[in-house]
Amino acid sequence: MTLAPAPEVADNRVPLGRHSTGALSLDLDRLLAGRLLIQGSSGAGKSRTLRRIIEEAFDYTTISIVDPEGEFDNLARHIGATTIRAVELTADGLTAAATRSRRHRLSMHIDLTDLDPDQRIVKAAAFFAGLIGAPREDWAHTVLVCIDEGHLLAPHVAGSARDAEARRLGVSTLTDLCARGRKRGLAPVIATQRLAKLSTSVVSELQNVLVGLNVFDRDIARAADLLGFSAREADALRNLVPGDFFAMGPALSATPCLAHIDPTITEHIGRTPELRAAASVDAGEAARLLDLAGLAEVTDHGPAIALRGTRALDAFLLDPAATDAAAIMDALKRISPNASTARDLSRHLGLDAERTDRALNLLSAIAAIDTMPRGEDRIARLHARLRARLSDVAVVAL
Repeated sequence: MTLAPAPEVADNRVPLGRHSTGALSLDLDRLLAGRLLIQGSSGAGKSRTLRRIIEEAFDYTTISIVDPEGEFDNLARHIGATTIRAVELTADGLTAAATRSRRHRLSMHIDLTDLDPDQRIVKAAAFFAGLIGAPREDWAHTVLVCIDEGHLLAPHVAGSARDAEARRLGVSTLTDLCARGRKRGLAPVIATQRLAKLSTSVVSELQNVLVGLNVFDRDIARAADLLGFSAREADALRNLVPGDFFAMGPALSATPCLAHIDPTITEHIGRTPELRAAASVDAGEAARLLDLAGLAEVTDHGPAIALRGTRALDAFLLDPAATDAAAIMDALKRISPNASTARDLSRHLGLDAERTDRALNLLSAIAAIDTMPRGEDRIARLHARLRARLSDVAVVAL
């Protein structure tokens, strides 16, 4: 009796780098079951390693890149991912976009730049919630969820009592993504600079690790614990060169092995720039280039107005020009995307030039409008992120 040949098993391993005895590969099937942590101090090469994984894996599965620093735009174009600037969508909109991306198997790039720390956490959590909450029929549509600077989205501790609620949301949602992702076809890959900054509840869910250069004792102790290193072996983490990582886990290697990650196809935007000397100009030329005379005409609203989030809102509401600023916003909304001059705004609202300029300065300080410093030809219009939300408003005159 002749036995039938065993069915071929798909080889879903992708090459990452090389170690002393051969090639280092990442088993995507086991990654789906065990998730992955990439950790290393600044300059260790963790973001480049994440980039390498994405470049090799996008032919096998859908990719979602969560990008707090806006460093993966060129990679998104390379793999054909759709870029969404989170500042332009509501949290509910991000949840819906995540759910729809799973339904249609669309790779996504979520750019979290231009958000304050709390909103960055809130909007990332909303996107994760959409991935987790996708209908059961879409669970077969696997997604590699690649998260750079994970400690910014699930910090180990809150910076203040005000930040505690956002931190709890970020930690609980990212932990949920890691814990329940396997059955739902989600494989988180989380890169972080410091283990001491990333929530321990998130780290505990990650069964595969790539650990690079570490310089802080707390990070070295935690990394050594992950790798099963003794105190003497842990000292090796201080001497790694950029691109060197200890790899361990079901998707990588049964025992820790030191490997060097291969180069990427796309250039890493966030790499450290080369040193460059300051321009050699005299004080007068520097003042001209900075237009210090023009800047001095802008009313100073104090340091509080430069803040973002709730603190910026408080500063705005307490400013004497807030009422005039609200009237100007209403006028600019009705003519968006067009601009108006300060003179026309003064005439339309019955304000003198001084009150109009102060209100425009206030709105400019909180990035609600685009405008120039005070002058006869000063113009103003809504900031681009606000114009994007009013794209269906008819263009009219004041």
